[in-house]
Amino acid sequence: METSRTKSSLGSWWARVLVVLPLLIGCSNPVEHIPELKPEQLAGRPIQQQPYEQTYKMVPYDLITIRFPFHPEQDPKAAISIRPDGQISVDGVGTLRAAGLTPDELGKEIAAKTSTRLRDPEVAVTVTQFAPRRIFVGGQVRTPGIVNFQGEITPIQAIFERGGFTTEAQMDSVVLIRNAGGPDPIIGRINVNDGLESGSAEKINLVTNDVLYVPMSGIGRADLWVKQHLNDIMPTGLFSAGGFAAGVR
Repeated sequence: METSRTKSSLGSWWARVLVVLPLLIGCSNPVEHIPELKPEQLAGRPIQQQPYEQTYKMVPYDLITIRFPFHPEQDPKAAISIRPDGQISVDGVGTLRAAGLTPDELGKEIAAKTSTRLRDPEVAVTVTQFAPRRIFVGGQVRTPGIVNFQGEITPIQAIFERGGFTTEAQMDSVVLIRNAGGPDPIIGRINVNDGLESGSAEKINLVTNDVLYVPMSGIGRADLWVKQHLNDIMPTGLFSAGGFAAGVR
């Protein structure tokens, strides 16, 4: 009698699992609705920005040059690095904050501070070396977070900088989000699995402030669902000594 009840419970449990798993695995790609991103889309839509002197907010470790076009004797002899606290020191001006200002804003502030001793000063500030750029990598990678880089970096390189994929990653549908300077960002899927399997060079390079998101695969989500709901769907006594023995006979 006990054996019959256990078999019935086991059958009911498998019935519930078989109903749910196809639903989870059938939707194997959670970002399938996002169109695949082609390299030419990025090449055809260059980032549109105003001159950086008017928009770029300087940050610590940016290297800047300061020039007085009509008073060249006031020019600092070397480029100035913005300190970690965001401050710079300029001879004849003193210490002032640079981080958070645009080059134009800093130039106007320096001009204002020197106007008492210079006649109609004009100041040109130029960023000669930017602080390391960064992108953001999240989702199914070992250690989600920021990747700092200089030069060029590809999606695979960025992902491996954060420890590589987890076992649940949907590697053929990595999502790239890029601010192209317009009202809407560029959003698309990248199949990085192609490059890993074929060894071919990647055709997309990342730019600063790009966001890479690696979604969880359908199998991974099914496995997570089973772990989260195991106690709810498991028949009572299935893994007890008597129950398990009876259930498998």
